[in-house]
Amino acid sequence: MYNLLGKEIRGRFGFPSGVITTNSDVARWMFDHVPQFGFYQGKSTTIEPRAGNREDILAQPTPDSLWNAVGYTNPGLAATIEGFKDLRDATPSDVFLMAQIGESNEETFAHCVAEFEAAGDIADGYEVNVSCPHADKGGILIGSDPDSVRSITAATRKATKKPIIVKLNAGVCGLEEIAVAAAEGGADALSAINTIGGPNPELSNQFGGLSGAAIFPTTVDAIARLRKVVSLPIIAMGGIRGAGDIRQLEAIDPNLFYAIGTALGGLTSHEIQEYFEVLVKDLADGTDYAAAMTMNRMLMDYHPFVVSEIDVYTDTVKVIKFHERLDADVDVGQFVFFKVGNTDSKPFSVASNKDRLELLVRGVGPMTNRACQLNVNDVVRVRGPYGQRFSLPHDRPVVLAGAGVGIAPIHHAAQIHPGPKRIFIGAVTAKELVYLDSFRQLGETSVSTDDGSEGFQGYIAQLVEKALAEEGLEDPVFLNCGPEPAMRALDEVQRKYAPPEDIYHVVERYTSCGIGICGKCSIESGERTCVDGPVHSAATFSPGVSHRDLTGKKIRYD
Repeated sequence: MYNLLGKEIRGRFGFPSGVITTNSDVARWMFDHVPQFGFYQGKSTTIEPRAGNREDILAQPTPDSLWNAVGYTNPGLAATIEGFKDLRDATPSDVFLMAQIGESNEETFAHCVAEFEAAGDIADGYEVNVSCPHADKGGILIGSDPDSVRSITAATRKATKKPIIVKLNAGVCGLEEIAVAAAEGGADALSAINTIGGPNPELSNQFGGLSGAAIFPTTVDAIARLRKVVSLPIIAMGGIRGAGDIRQLEAIDPNLFYAIGTALGGLTSHEIQEYFEVLVKDLADGTDYAAAMTMNRMLMDYHPFVVSEIDVYTDTVKVIKFHERLDADVDVGQFVFFKVGNTDSKPFSVASNKDRLELLVRGVGPMTNRACQLNVNDVVRVRGPYGQRFSLPHDRPVVLAGAGVGIAPIHHAAQIHPGPKRIFIGAVTAKELVYLDSFRQLGETSVSTDDGSEGFQGYIAQLVEKALAEEGLEDPVFLNCGPEPAMRALDEVQRKYAPPEDIYHVVERYTSCGIGICGKCSIESGERTCVDGPVHSAATFSPGVSHRDLTGKKIRYD
């Protein structure tokens, strides 16, 4: 056991704020599976909700480092407090639960803490973020002034008797003076360091913070400087990859706590679990094997793709076909990020990669509307594929069901699956029945439209239920994709014919990175669809229950 600010905790490791455990669902999974996880640093909250920056919010300059400009994405103070209430019930008694505040002046920082306090005992302490390098207000803009740091810390101190942790940035002039000011204002601990600010044209914000191995030497220097001027406990972060890095920091202060984030980019949840098991053993045995498990290859490189053909179904529904195909084999449900210009990027399920890459686009926002305006010979950029490998059994009948833009991964699955298959696709109207001719060549295909303009009039779940009752498939396996209410209806029908373990859903959630860092794409189990999915079985995922909006707020479908 370790003692952090008066509380006995089970481990001295955590994740930095805004990395991986960005909501209560992911945090709960880590609590349950990573016993070394001893403290939780919540995602920075502001009084009002913030959607943050558009993609790309991450860029990868080297195999072991990242630029980020998330933009304080959060659902606002009220929703964050509700999330902490939910999280408190799931938090083990030996984990320190820390809310982070990312406001802009002493009054608003104090207000946030006071609101948390009024909600009950839902946090063990508060982290004051005066160090974000790309905030449009607050962050390093106030964290570089000792007087501001002192007054903000003091105002926050007056709002609570619980521990206050001040997060610092090594990019300021006079780091030692800032640390002393925080201590004078009443800070109980420090966390250091935040990302180091700088320009990056790949980010939609054009300016962000550098994290990962590239800044670890700065972390070592900062911790050494801080330890000379303050005796407060320190949560060290910034480029830590393994036991070797921790030993360097332990030589400065053997009582540090450690937050590890960027190094875990691209790892599945179970790989993170294994990483911490190996890390603890490394520290006991004098080895450094865990470092080799961390992010050490380029995961976010874009490559140029040239538009060769565009199939137009409606003004807002198009299939964009490229001259190139992805070099990697693409499994069922895997997806890519498709970027138009420097500021418009979104994830898309692969609709085909047989001879060339094909993507289904529906114009619903700035990026997709811009994609719908592309012409033949236009050059865009693509990165990926992302997601876990998944294949369907070859010796059993497979039922494929896709609705709306969910038709895209179902088409790819139909193309690459060599076994027996029965196909169902649904759309609002016949004009949106994408790939219909191709589906009919790939297997027996039935269609539904809401308006009855083609095939069965009604929803796809109704069509599937009717067909299954008439055809009586033996021992089927199901794969679905589409809007979650449609998948929920399909799930309910299919459970009459198969156990949950034989029903699979391709889950498409808000996804901003593809490598598990931002946590936006998590499902209720706490798994992140971009690294743990996107194909999830009905045994672990129930579609159409809830999702998170652009701010990260959990929204119930019912």
